[in-house]
Amino acid sequence: MTCSLLNLVGIAALLICNAACAKTPPSRVLKPDVAIVGGGAGGAHAALRLKDMGKSIVLIEQEDILGGNVDSYTTPGTNNSMDFGVFSFIDYAGATALFERLNISTAPPSRVRAPTKYVDFTTGDRIPDYATPASANARVAMERYLAICEQYEDMIVPGYWNFPPGDAVPEDLLMRFGDFVMRYGIEDAVPQIYAATGFGLGRLTDELTLTVMQAFGAQMARSMLGRQGGFITASHRNQDVYDAMAREIGNESILYGTKVVQSVRTPNDGVMLTVKNQRNGEETTIHATKLLMAIRPVGEEAMMPFYLDPQETGVFSKFDYVHGWATLVRHPSLTAGNTSVDNFPAAIAPSNYLETPHVPFLNKFEVQDNTVGGLEGKVFRTLVIGTEDFDYADAKQLLHYR
Repeated sequence: MTCSLLNLVGIAALLICNAACAKTPPSRVLKPDVAIVGGGAGGAHAALRLKDMGKSIVLIEQEDILGGNVDSYTTPGTNNSMDFGVFSFIDYAGATALFERLNISTAPPSRVRAPTKYVDFTTGDRIPDYATPASANARVAMERYLAICEQYEDMIVPGYWNFPPGDAVPEDLLMRFGDFVMRYGIEDAVPQIYAATGFGLGRLTDELTLTVMQAFGAQMARSMLGRQGGFITASHRNQDVYDAMAREIGNESILYGTKVVQSVRTPNDGVMLTVKNQRNGEETTIHATKLLMAIRPVGEEAMMPFYLDPQETGVFSKFDYVHGWATLVRHPSLTAGNTSVDNFPAAIAPSNYLETPHVPFLNKFEVQDNTVGGLEGKVFRTLVIGTEDFDYADAKQLLHYR
């Protein structure tokens, strides 16, 4: 998810009201210091931080909960939960203190260690001669990767205020990741990078190294090497974190199930947003001094209400992204063996670690620990990865959902 603060630039816009306006119920008018569009991880954390700074905010979220890619399943009729979106958190930059503030109990990360078989999902054929890197070799490669990441860490996290101008961006960051891996001889680190976050980038080796380091940077490498701690929620329900954040922010400051339908941005008079509740049609006018965008700035439908100027359009038109859907599934063909199944092209054998599936794809069927979820029988987690024009119906079709 991309999160960017838009300086309020002049955009000419006319609010045209026709006869239908007479039928629209009068809207509320809210006047916060900052209007935040998007209540995923970025928007929710920004809202809490701004409240701490004494700013009044209105957070506009199209779903009925905060948290974005956090997905937690609770067995109907019970309090048993399991996470299948975001699994765990790295103890970085005050994360532990935030959980303590929210009164969220934590526990050490735990994952099921199930046997794994490797299959080319395009053919259904097993890849029996694929061999993962020896653990010692994988560690050496990860150490090497970490040393490189740490050279650029302060350019990428926690923000981009130290990022150099275009002509000074390090060559490493602008390399195709596959070429970067070959340059530094870190092929044995790729399976861990891919398994942890790389699948979410699509075709990992074709991405910029900068993009890969944004998803799997120094913090992730340190975590893999046991040098930086991590934790999960003791409840196995990461949604608890964002429910608690909503209470801290104040539900009166959050507009759930709501989208921006119109905006006017001016250099001197802030931003005027018209937002609409998708359930009851109620419209609200928000007149804010600043606008914080915490949604992906891509897609004609998403950005149309903001009347982008040519400069903004020029920047955002260069963005592309992949869609991802986290899913829990259960099927006799999977549960019979109690084995995880990883999807790779046959060309990965015996040790061509730069080979990963082409988009769209399912990354794996991974055995989940359902002892805390209260589910009957084993369940498996899979992620469906697709291009930006790949929609929910396409994802279900790829999963052969019925």
